[in-house]
Amino acid sequence: MSPVVLAAVLFAALLHAVWNALIKVSGDRLVVIAVTTIASSLLAVPFLFLLPFPAAAAWPYLMLTVGLHSGYMLLLVRAYGLGDFAQIYPLSRGSAPLLTALLGFLLLGETMTLSELLGMALIVSGIFALAAERIAGIRQLSRAALLYSLLTGVFITAYSLVDGSGARVAGNSFSYIAWLFFLDGWVVPILTVWRQPRSLLISALRDVWKVGLLVALLSTVGYAMVVWGFSQERIAPVAVLRETSVLFAMLISVFVLKERLSLLRITIVILIVSGIVLLGI
Repeated sequence: MSPVVLAAVLFAALLHAVWNALIKVSGDRLVVIAVTTIASSLLAVPFLFLLPFPAAAAWPYLMLTVGLHSGYMLLLVRAYGLGDFAQIYPLSRGSAPLLTALLGFLLLGETMTLSELLGMALIVSGIFALAAERIAGIRQLSRAALLYSLLTGVFITAYSLVDGSGARVAGNSFSYIAWLFFLDGWVVPILTVWRQPRSLLISALRDVWKVGLLVALLSTVGYAMVVWGFSQERIAPVAVLRETSVLFAMLISVFVLKERLSLLRITIVILIVSGIVLLGI
């Protein structure tokens, strides 16, 4: 993997951890997501006119990914309502690399080098060790939280493969990204308006609109970098490297949320960083 792509995807991973933490600590998470998606859509509008129109072959991928991204966001909101950030985040993100690598091999004919396979194994091992962490011998993750976290991982896998393929056939990966964000910005807001009573919706908007705009900026820049990385390198290594956002999430929980850094978590950090090094060789 080239140093430029490596650096871009690592920065995207940091941005992803930050905006997920903002969603977790916000009030009405569904409204935050609605504000985020519609703001991202509006941010993409100028680029629709500045960039070339995506090739016809890219449009089936764009139509499919809108549904996948919307499903992912709704599942993520539900999962965060059922468990702690320190568990939901690593489990949902950690389940995706295994599926992405497997499906990339089966459907796209992609292969990985021995060092990349080892790096992926180390990263995923660290992620799942964190998700399985116990307190006083009691596992802290409910069955419902586990289910929604894993379903979120399935949707992450699906849209990663779809967007990686779509960006490659679009003629211009940035054109694909711009149309993705524009089209992606309407499903969740419509569902939010339909589900929320008007008075509660207005009240929630007053409380979270600033957070929603910030999340929109962070998520737009971060995922644009990832899709660009998909178009430059094989999908599986990029998707795995992106999941090192779990490392950044752990650091946020310690240095920002002031949570304790245990020996287990130090070991997990070492596993994840070792995996990053192997992926970058």
